[in-house]
Order: sequence, then structure tokens, then C-alpha cells
Amino acid sequence: MRAIEVLSRLARVADHFRYVAFALLGVLVLVILVQADSVITSGEAVGRSMRYDMALTGLNSRLDATNARERMARYVVTGDSEDRDAAYLFYDILVGRLEMMQSGAFGAFVKASPRRQKVLDEATRAVTAVEPMLDLLPDPAAFEQVNKALGVAATAIDRLGGEAMSANLSEAAEFRAELSERQRVQNLLLQLLIGFGAGLLLMMTVQAWSLRRARTDAERAARRFEFVARHDPLTRLPNRSAFHTVLQAEIARLHQRGRGAGEDVAVLALDLDDFKAVNDILGHAAGDDLLVAVASRLSWVVAQWGEGNVASRLGGDEFTVLLRIHGGEAEALERAYEVSRALHEAHSVSGGSVVVNATVGLALAGPNGRRGADLLQNADLALSHAKAAGKGQVQIYDDSMRIDATRRRRIEADFDDGLARSRIVPHFQPQVDMQTGRIVGLEALARWQHPTLGWISPAEFIPIAESSGRIVEIGERILEAACREIQRMPDSCKVSVNLSVAQLARDDLADTVREILFRTGLPPRRLTLEVTETVVMRDTHRARNMLARLKRLGIGIALDDFGTGYSALSYLRDFDWDELKIDRSFVNSITTDEHSLSIIASIVNLAERLSISVTVEGVETRAQVDMLKGIGCHVAQGFLYGAASPIEELVSRAENFEQAMRQANG
Repeated sequence: MRAIEVLSRLARVADHFRYVAFALLGVLVLVILVQADSVITSGEAVGRSMRYDMALTGLNSRLDATNARERMARYVVTGDSEDRDAAYLFYDILVGRLEMMQSGAFGAFVKASPRRQKVLDEATRAVTAVEPMLDLLPDPAAFEQVNKALGVAATAIDRLGGEAMSANLSEAAEFRAELSERQRVQNLLLQLLIGFGAGLLLMMTVQAWSLRRARTDAERAARRFEFVARHDPLTRLPNRSAFHTVLQAEIARLHQRGRGAGEDVAVLALDLDDFKAVNDILGHAAGDDLLVAVASRLSWVVAQWGEGNVASRLGGDEFTVLLRIHGGEAEALERAYEVSRALHEAHSVSGGSVVVNATVGLALAGPNGRRGADLLQNADLALSHAKAAGKGQVQIYDDSMRIDATRRRRIEADFDDGLARSRIVPHFQPQVDMQTGRIVGLEALARWQHPTLGWISPAEFIPIAESSGRIVEIGERILEAACREIQRMPDSCKVSVNLSVAQLARDDLADTVREILFRTGLPPRRLTLEVTETVVMRDTHRARNMLARLKRLGIGIALDDFGTGYSALSYLRDFDWDELKIDRSFVNSITTDEHSLSIIASIVNLAERLSISVTVEGVETRAQVDMLKGIGCHVAQGFLYGAASPIEELVSRAENFEQAMRQANG
């Protein structure tokens, strides 16, 4: 809007000035017409006054003839080549001067009298006759003839010059009187022109001031708009577009100038860990405060490294840094860790302070250089690998990551085929009563047999499905298939299915589960849905409400990976759980760490008091089974009882168990 106002004001000023300029122009046209008549009338007098040049022309011609004679005489005496060249030069000048006397004002003066024309013609013939004899110089006889001819020409030229001077003098008085009168008229017109010019100049000055002011406003607005277009409005750091421009220019500069030992361009891609939790818990105002604080600290750190290093915000909690480095990969890694440490210090936000970790991906242009987009993409790939490794990590790019990215894109593109051809299916890990060995439940785990990549681990394709938005569809397919296949097991056997963050966030989740139960005919009591503390804490209020709706369907709700979250006990208080699944990290160490066994015993005792069943995950040895049974655990799952497998194997195993039990009792 500001730019439009400035342009409108410029247009109004220009319109006003145009009207005034037209009026002044009309007056000036009248003045010019009057002066034109005066100029035309005085033209003849001015033309005649130019005849004063005739005397000068005659004098110069006389001097040229004299100089030519002197130079030739010197040449005859010295015989020097330089004197010869000078003699020829002045001879040529004299010839040119005679030609000038035939034209212009002097020519008109000569032609006005046949006698004067005859004198000039004689001088011309005399000078022209000299030319053939020049080659004979410095012969004295030849010089005598040349000197004589030039003397004749000089006399004739001198006579004509004198007559021209006399004619000039006789006309001088007449010219002065006539020119004086015309000058008076012209002075009057000049005064009028000066007056109108001053008025026009004043108007132009006013307009120039207005235009200059308007232009200043427009330039200021343009600079402001340019800044907004190339900077993040919240943090005021350069945005993605500006960063790409600077990065490409830096790579081009490095290529043009050539790189020294260790000199390179590097890009850091940064992501704040658990930034969403800050927004959810403290509010978006605190989240914005945190982004501003991070940007300020990041800018300060980068500024310490010298000119040419640039920090930017790409969007959300994603930041990038352009580095000029001279110490190769080691220096780039040092800078990355320095950024990570600096950002880990507490940041002031509304309502207190926040400590966050920054995960960093690093990529170097390398000796062959890269396009700016490729370098940034490599840094993003390194960032993805760093995030997969844990929070607050620093990862440098290598080419294997691009291979991983290609595989990731292949997997993402083949989700449709995997679902359409039922290649993404549930396998089931048994949950066993440790006392009897009977399978009391199955946990459905997604498995994918790709036609060319073979079996793809869920640890690989589930995160890809989550990031690409396909996890909801995959989750629904696994849930429905699990509800169908569990019915091949004994009626007492239940099935557990994991819920993802994306599924729990959908308002239609309860309706979807109800429809699947209806289509498959599975009694709700045989289905348990598992969630982790991490899933619940993303939006605790929404999660509790949705889990309550699911529980009203008659299905069981289990808290998975219990004991590894941030506030597990508060979740036990805030929701009526049906089952707790103790995380495998406690089970792994119970044979060597009595604290782990004590923690499990405490959880089992607490769950019993709350009427919550317990399943222990990650059981792999008989020694673990004995210790868990000793503290009151009943149900376990783990590789000791079998890895996830197709339903057919478990159906056969259950039938064999029941047959063995009948034989034992029979």
C-alpha cells in the first residue's frame, strides 16, 4: 500500500507540473517567434561581419608564402632531409591556403572584381608551376626559379590582402551601427527569456524537490519490500531464497578464484529437537521467542567466524549456516559442534527459560564443487541421519547417504504397490503365559516383502511411512488384517496392534476401529491397541479423550515401552489402562543389575494394585524367565518365545500345544 501511495503522489505532482509547463511553453513560443524575426533580419549583417576574416585570410596566406620561401632556402643551404620535409609541408600549406581564398567570404570578395580574380589566378599559377621543380632542389638554379615564382605569388597575395583589409574597414562603421540596433532588440528579448526561464526553473525546482522526496520514499519502501522478500519476518535472518543466492555466489567465487589448501565451502543444516513440545506445552508465543533467541545466538556465533559466513532460517525450526573454511573437514566439524554447544545453553522465553538440543547435518562442497541446491540437499541428508542417531547429534555427509536417500524414495514410491498387492502384511509375535507356555496373545507387527528389495525392516519403512503421510493407511490395513487373522487362533487369544501418532491425532479413529471390528466380526474384547508415552505426550488432552472413546468400544488399551518416558506415573493416574508393557531395556539387565529387577517388581506391584495386567517385553533367556516369575510376572514376549512370524505358524503352534495339553491330561 505504501508503494501505491508514493506512485500516486508522483503522478499528481507530474500532472500539476505539466499544466504549468504548457502555459509557460505558450509564452515562450510567442517570445521565440518575435526573436526569430530579429535574428533573420540581423542574419545578413552577421554574414557581412564575417568578412573581417578576409583580412586575416590574406595575412595568413602572405605568411604561408614567406614560410615556404624560407624553408626552401634553408633546405638549399643545408640539404638536410628534415628541412626538405618542412619545405614540402609549407608548400602544401600554401597551396591549401590559395584554395581557401577561392571559397567562402574571401572567394566572394575576389569574384566580385575581375581584376582581383585575375591577380589570384596569377598567384595560383605561379605556385602551381613550382611543384615540378621541387624534386630538383637543392639545386641552386632550381631554387632561383622556385623563389622567383613564390615571390610573384607573395606579391599578389599581399595585394589582395591589403584590398580586403580596406574593404573591411570601410564597412566596419556600417556593421557596428546595424548590429548595435539588433543587439538592443535581442537584449530585450533575452531579458524576457530570462524572466520566463527563471519562472520555469522555479517550477522545475519545486517539482524536483517533490519528485526527490517521493523517490526517496519509494526507494525506502522498495528496500523494505526487498528486505521482507529475502528475510524471515520473525527472526530477520535471510530466508531460503536469499540463502540459496548467497550459497551459489560463494561456490562460484571459490571456483573463479581457485581454492587453497583446505579451503572450502560448507553448509550446516540445523533442527531443534522437541521444538513441537515447546509449542504444545508453553504455547506458540514461547515457541516464537525460542526461535528468535536461537536466531540471535546463531547469528552471534557465526559472526565470530569472520566475514562471509551466513546464518539463515529456512522455516519452522530449521536453520542453515554457510561456512567459509580453510581447515577442511576438521574445521567444519569443529564449527558444527560449536554451534551445537552454543544452542544447547538456556534460552529466555516468555514465562521462563528453555534448554534445547540442536541436531546438525554438515556437507562440504569438496574439491569438485557442487551446485548450491545439491550442497544444501546433502546437508539435509546428513541432518536426517543425525536425527535418526539421536538428539543433539552432528553428522557429516558422505555419498552413502545419497544411496540411502535413493532407497528411501524407492520405498516411498512403492507403498501403493505394497498395499495394493498385500505385500505389507502383519506378522505376529507371541505373548506367552510363562507358567504354562500357552500363547495368550499376539502382537501384530508390520512386515513388507518387496519384489526387488526383499524383506524391508519395519525400522526402515515405518519412519518413511510416518514422514510421507502413509502411516495412517498402513496402520488401518495392518489393524484390519490382524483382526481377521487372529480369529484363526483360540478364542482366548487376543491381538495387540500399535497406534501411531498420526492415527491417534485423527478424529475419526474410533469410528474407523468400530467399522473394522464390524467388517471382520472380531469381538472387541479380543483387540488391544498399544500407544507409547511419546505418542500420548504429543497432545495429552486429545490423546486421553480419544483413548477413552476407544475404550468405550470394549477394546483394551495398553501403554507400551512403560518406564522410558517423562511422566509415566502421571499417565497411570490420568487414564484407566488395561495393560502395561515393560520396556525391554529393563529386562536386558536384570541378571546383572538388581536395580532393574527391583524396578520391574515395583511396576508389577503397582499395576496389580491398579488392576492393570503386565506384559514383559524382550525376554530372551530362561534365566530371565525364572527371575521374572519370581517377582510375580505372568506374561512375556521376546525371542525366547519366538520372533514375529506369519499367522499360519502360530496357528500350528497353538494347535500342537493344545494337543499336547490334552494328551498330558488324558
